[in-house]
Amino acid sequence: MLNIRPLSREKLAAMMERATVIEQDKKGLKVAELADGQFLKFFYRKRFFNRELLAPAAVKFARNAHQLERLDIPTLKVQALHRIIGESHTVAVYSPLAGRTLRDIVNSNEADENLMYRLGVFLALVQRRGIYFRSIHPGNIIVNDMEFGLIDILDMRFQSWSLSRWARRRNWRHFFRYPQEWINHGDLIQALIKGYRHSADLPLRELSWIERIIGKVIST
Repeated sequence: MLNIRPLSREKLAAMMERATVIEQDKKGLKVAELADGQFLKFFYRKRFFNRELLAPAAVKFARNAHQLERLDIPTLKVQALHRIIGESHTVAVYSPLAGRTLRDIVNSNEADENLMYRLGVFLALVQRRGIYFRSIHPGNIIVNDMEFGLIDILDMRFQSWSLSRWARRRNWRHFFRYPQEWINHGDLIQALIKGYRHSADLPLRELSWIERIIGKVIST
């Protein structure tokens, strides 16, 4: 497992000279692409005294990546962890996962029923392996040819058994949290759910809640 190493503000500034900002918010920079093609992700500690003193979010981010790799789920690869000298914030340097986001593919009208069926199979596999990805949505799923992977993996928990019914329902509600993305894509949704139904480790009679979730999305 990677150890956190100190990073001076001067060194950070040098890294950022030729970097491209990918994401930022009111707290500041969140993600940047470095000149060598790797990415730099910032983790801001919310409070001065909290558990992140012992286990910074950057460490959890790296652990999640390692655990996903161990479970044969494609994801990004963390190369280094740093604590910025003189600050409480930490950063992770990682190699990105090749491919495009599912959101980009759907919005570009390039998704087909075969792709969505295979995605349903993949999501069932993730849940069977006990991966509770609270933030799962089309922007956090990467498609690379015939393979799927996960990114933005901080908000994740692992267990040695399949997800509960409650966790599965929450996953699907979050996946469809922006119904406008799926307008005129009812055929893709049906293919997605078909793949999930065929692969989920639950009796079909216990999957009726999916229809209620889909109904709300399609009717929006």
